[in-house]
Amino acid sequence: MKETVLSRPFILSLSLNKISKAAVKTKTLDEQVYRCVCDYIGANSNGVLVLTGGEPFLDSRLSEILTYARNRCWLTSVDTRCMFREFPTLDGIQQIRLRLFSLNPNLHNKLAGDNRSFQKTMVFSKWLADNYSGGKIMVFPVCRENYTEITAVLAWCRKLNLTPNIFVVPRKHEYALDYQTYHIVQRTISYLPLKDIIIDVPLLGLSGWSNICPGGRLAMHIGIDGGIKPCPHFPYPLCWLEKDIPSTWRTLQERIADLNDLCRSCEHFSVCGGGCLANKNEAGKDHYCPKEGVW
Repeated sequence: MKETVLSRPFILSLSLNKISKAAVKTKTLDEQVYRCVCDYIGANSNGVLVLTGGEPFLDSRLSEILTYARNRCWLTSVDTRCMFREFPTLDGIQQIRLRLFSLNPNLHNKLAGDNRSFQKTMVFSKWLADNYSGGKIMVFPVCRENYTEITAVLAWCRKLNLTPNIFVVPRKHEYALDYQTYHIVQRTISYLPLKDIIIDVPLLGLSGWSNICPGGRLAMHIGIDGGIKPCPHFPYPLCWLEKDIPSTWRTLQERIADLNDLCRSCEHFSVCGGGCLANKNEAGKDHYCPKEGVW
């Protein structure tokens, strides 16, 4: 069998745990899956490790996996919901990612499912601005409830020297945009400045932007049970962790090729990459794609 060569930089996203909204109940990453990931990091260098899930800073294995990554020259990024009691030690972490749903405290808390989320996010983001020299990313998931805040959020991020990362929540999200509003948002985003902003909206390729979303192209996500997705927002696993990371990556690429089979014959495929994988329906069509012939 031909050996799978992973793209560089390869981005490995990993959920260390999952915390239920209904109760403070934590499910942790399967130990066998965790060891498989550590073995891969220990044997390979110069990748990117993204630690996500419920709250990586509450996981007892965080220090260990960061040490593996540092010893093999991996860059590390950590997503946080600010659920820690004391500001964590950030040694060995090149990037911190927070999530802002709204500049309205009540709306943010509603969307985050945590009545204290806004306050915790504000306090930690300001602490980062004063104390952390690494990359500071504020993720803004655009949805039906907050899409009019895009410009205000960008201005707020600039004040704190945070890099905004904008993406549109998938179509199956509770607060997903309808078709018309999605394209209003898309037009709004297309006029934003390119400098110091990350935009993960593949359909913007139809407006002249490149598809920079790494999900399934440079990155794969591993859930706590070993389920494999192109990104954490994809609604279901496309496959499961096999004997090792390279063979699993190969299987994921095959599944994604199947999802993009219909779009591959479209003249616009090279610029939008088939759209957002999380927005594909069962036939492989992006729910929001406006192009005739794709439907």
